[in-house]
Amino acid sequence: MSSDLDALTRVVYGEARGESDEGKKAVAWVVINRSNKSGKSIKDEATKKSQFCCYKGEMTKESKEACEKIAQDAINGKNSDPTGGATFFYSGNNTPNWAKNLQPCATIGGHKFFKGIAPYQ
Repeated sequence: MSSDLDALTRVVYGEARGESDEGKKAVAWVVINRSNKSGKSIKDEATKKSQFCCYKGEMTKESKEACEKIAQDAINGKNSDPTGGATFFYSGNNTPNWAKNLQPCATIGGHKFFKGIAPYQ
């Protein structure tokens, strides 16, 4: 059974492994912000169907340790939310339909972050 820490570590790796530590923190905080708003566990939000890439394979020891530290620090509130409360993000050049006509609250690395979107308003 996966824990909150394991699930968040896998999302950070799956969604932001090519990003800076700040980018990885931002992805972790989106999951935590969703958890805080929904009242569900971090694991429940991280593994919600069709929401995040929760990496299923084996990570290198170094990658796992780095992503796990970022996830643990975010869970423990040892770092601040660089997104200002975002609950959604996307990466890449193709804007998804839900983000059309919306202004990101933060852009960090290759990710654009958004807040105030249902159901996490």
